[in-house]
Amino acid sequence: MKNVLVLLFALLFLTGCTYKNEALNLASYKANYPGPTAKDRSTIYLRWVKDVRTDKSSVGYLLQNGDRLATLYSDVDFADKYTEGLQYALNLAGFNTDSTARASSMVVEVYIKNIELIYNDKNFDKNLQGEIEIEVIVRRNNDVITQNFKQKGGKWIAPSFNSKDLEPFLYSLFADSINDIVSRLTRF
Repeated sequence: MKNVLVLLFALLFLTGCTYKNEALNLASYKANYPGPTAKDRSTIYLRWVKDVRTDKSSVGYLLQNGDRLATLYSDVDFADKYTEGLQYALNLAGFNTDSTARASSMVVEVYIKNIELIYNDKNFDKNLQGEIEIEVIVRRNNDVITQNFKQKGGKWIAPSFNSKDLEPFLYSLFADSINDIVSRLTRF
């Protein structure tokens, strides 16, 4: 009986401390655009947001002792979430988004090129690093302007055994990249 209890506690301990790799979700963009506003209520047409990553479900990985322990994944359609958030932030910045491509002063195309979160086992340093890479093409009159945005961040979080603990960091990268894009568009 004693051996069974020891085995039961060992099994409970080992299964309770394993990493739970669940799909990461992304909350919708909230009203937090703090940047400048459009000067003359410019019209803007968001033609599309395309996710051009080769693996659309992978959003990073977990490192342990320098080796990849697990791949972080998500079932979220980042193009849809980005479109929704960008439209909302553009409206908050004073742009008129209810127009067609012909009637707009700017036509914008957005390409999501990379989303990567890296969680490692460092104890006293930034153990969570992230990067979102976006390319924005702005067509204004006969001009075509290409802008590249890299939103990077890092922070220390308490040791975690659940991938869901990384969602707030993913959201902050997502929201910050939208704010940067809209802020830059107000300068055109």
